[in-house]
Amino acid sequence: MSEAVSMAPRETDRLLQVTMGLWFGLLFIQPFEKFVAVKYLLMVGLLIASVPLAMRADIRQRLRSRNMVLALALAIAIWCIAVSVASPYSADSLHALPRDLLLQAELLLVGCLLVRNPGQARTALWVIIAGFAAVSVLSCFEVGAYLMHHSLSEGQIPRSHKSFWGGYATMASFCLPLIIAFAVSTAATLRQRALLAALVILGVVLTGLYGSRSPLLVVAISVIVLFGLLRAWKALAAVFLVIALGAGWVASQSNLGYLEKYRSLAQKDTYVTNQGLSLRLDVWSGVVELIEARPLLGYGYGWKKLAWAINDGGYAERWKANDPGKAAYFLGETEKASYGKVNPHNYFLQVAFEIGIPGLLLVLAFWLATFWLGLKGLVRGAPENQRLRAVLLTTLLAYMLGNFANGFWVGGLANMACALVGILIGLALNEQSAAAVESK
Repeated sequence: MSEAVSMAPRETDRLLQVTMGLWFGLLFIQPFEKFVAVKYLLMVGLLIASVPLAMRADIRQRLRSRNMVLALALAIAIWCIAVSVASPYSADSLHALPRDLLLQAELLLVGCLLVRNPGQARTALWVIIAGFAAVSVLSCFEVGAYLMHHSLSEGQIPRSHKSFWGGYATMASFCLPLIIAFAVSTAATLRQRALLAALVILGVVLTGLYGSRSPLLVVAISVIVLFGLLRAWKALAAVFLVIALGAGWVASQSNLGYLEKYRSLAQKDTYVTNQGLSLRLDVWSGVVELIEARPLLGYGYGWKKLAWAINDGGYAERWKANDPGKAAYFLGETEKASYGKVNPHNYFLQVAFEIGIPGLLLVLAFWLATFWLGLKGLVRGAPENQRLRAVLLTTLLAYMLGNFANGFWVGGLANMACALVGILIGLALNEQSAAAVESK
């Protein structure tokens, strides 16, 4: 009997280690656009390992904790399921729920329930950084192999979803602010800081070669906010100097090839006109038309059905006849929109399209509560967690900034953002438990 009792903690610890290992594995693989099957295998493994852990009294107690962010996350999940059942495309929505929403729920819950100290939180961030470093090195080989036989003047470096290089700038807009914030805000050795600095340089160069404007803007704004939070005025001045030097170099070049578009970052029209926003105003107004038709329940979880809603609602014929801007994006050269090939290109419109205006309000409340939780902890929380919160908040800010011109409601960036929110909740719950113990 005593032997069985003594073995229980060991088995529990082993189960905890397996669960954390699967969680770390999922975090490592998120920066990759590939290996979808591996992601789902890890997700299923994490779900199986989490079930017995959920029976533990301490885990149940944390689940019952009065945390507004966690309560709103639960409300969003319930609402997503409800509107998906009521959707005119319920089969598609119910297929997307376990594929995307379940994964996000796992990453968030493991973060808030099992991350008990700053060391575990830093390890999770190191794992994400390692995943991005691997993608960066592999992308560097792909880009280098192309540039060995071609010049930038020949046109854009080829990329596709089958390559590691495909989608790199999008991932960099999330990971570069994370790496910079981590390097300046947490305890790291000189060698680690040197490695992080090298990764930042490589990431910035690859992002620049990618030819997408918004990721560079997102990184710059996030880093400026970071140094403002840390009150690191000298570092902030250095950032502005680097930005000025970069802008000056771009302005001095006579021919940047496909990178000429970077010149437009200094022009006001880039941010307020349809042409400057890469026809985003046409895209957004088209999605608004669909949202107005089903404002309460939306069309169900999953954005790929946007094409079906356009075709079934008669928008394709109407736009083809009267609105060439919308027809050019949503239809192309065809008569109908193609499933999975058009998206809202805006996080908030995508959420409203999928789960309606009530769902959007829940999501907005979730993010407001998340940032409030982080900022409150930044001011009043335990000293050892404050700089860690600065890293998390900076990265989540980069995520939100990137979502104005894109819709990262699901996918790798959204998954990592959910994990970071989970860590923020976990740190808050740990401080609450410590305060309760001290008050007794």
